[in-house]
Amino acid sequence: MNQPFRLDEDDRVRFADAVEASLDVMSRQQFFVWSQSSLQSLIPHEILICGVDEGTSHGMSIHRFSASRYFRQEHFDKVADPISGLMPRLLAANEATRANTIFCPEESGRDDDPELLALVSDNEMKNLAAQLLMGARGKCEAYYVFARLSVPLDQRLNRLIDLLLPHLNNAFLRVLVTERDSGVAASGQRGPLVVTPRQLQILNLIKAGKTNHQIAEMLGCSPWTIKNHIQAILRKLGSNTRTHAITRAMSLGVLSTD
Repeated sequence: MNQPFRLDEDDRVRFADAVEASLDVMSRQQFFVWSQSSLQSLIPHEILICGVDEGTSHGMSIHRFSASRYFRQEHFDKVADPISGLMPRLLAANEATRANTIFCPEESGRDDDPELLALVSDNEMKNLAAQLLMGARGKCEAYYVFARLSVPLDQRLNRLIDLLLPHLNNAFLRVLVTERDSGVAASGQRGPLVVTPRQLQILNLIKAGKTNHQIAEMLGCSPWTIKNHIQAILRKLGSNTRTHAITRAMSLGVLSTD
């Protein structure tokens, strides 16, 4: 019988730090920062996709936290599709292998699901490690996907995901509860987040530190017009400030993190 994989002392220290830091996560911004710091030290990744069944008629809501300039909205729309996206492929892989963690591509390459492999390669994900959280009645209640990983898809990664997923799930559920209780619209995939080219242009200028008057001069319109655009952007991103809108746009992959 194979002995379970054991983490080394450095991984154990980083794991303890990541779990402790996860307890302070209450907002989407804090979740993104945590995923790019404490979590990143254990599982280096560029894309984190969170799917959660919130018990509504909308079905599972899908959220992304991306630091990749390659993974754009059109890619996210495809992998979040409930019929041809990640969810049915991950369920099929889980049913076929009974493995806690699903890797794509598999280390051997012999057990790859061709449809899952195509979904990963065609949508700039490069590779993925995913895990489903199943309820007592056998229904998937949540899934989490790490993609564009820079570590081997091996026993160590499998062990880390097994250990971290309950804490990752608890932290993200707190984010959703906080947003629901505060009346902030969650940015899950209940339809694509549509940012117009002009809004994206304005977001990039805000990110560059430009004021409304400077943006108006650069775009050849009035400050009042820019103010109206920014108000629409804030509503769309569920933000109250320009700074929070930029953070949300980067976490959703609408803006690059460069």
